[in-house]
Amino acid sequence: MKKIKTVGDYVKNLNDGACTECGRKVGKNPLYVHVSTSGKILPLDLDSKESQGCWAVGSECAKGFDPSVLTRI
Repeated sequence: MKKIKTVGDYVKNLNDGACTECGRKVGKNPLYVHVSTSGKILPLDLDSKESQGCWAVGSECAKGFDPSVLTRI
């Protein structure tokens, strides 16, 4: 099992269509992660008051996340 991590610094001031991890433009069908206000990755089924919602992750960066925290919207 891969280590669950926090998202990168690109979460702040993101442009639409940018990867939360590296800031590069994501493709047409990106994966998403559920992010807390502190930048931690939340389980997909967790309904939290501290949620920022789901944020896009590019295909290359998605390889660094545990597959259980990735989803398509």
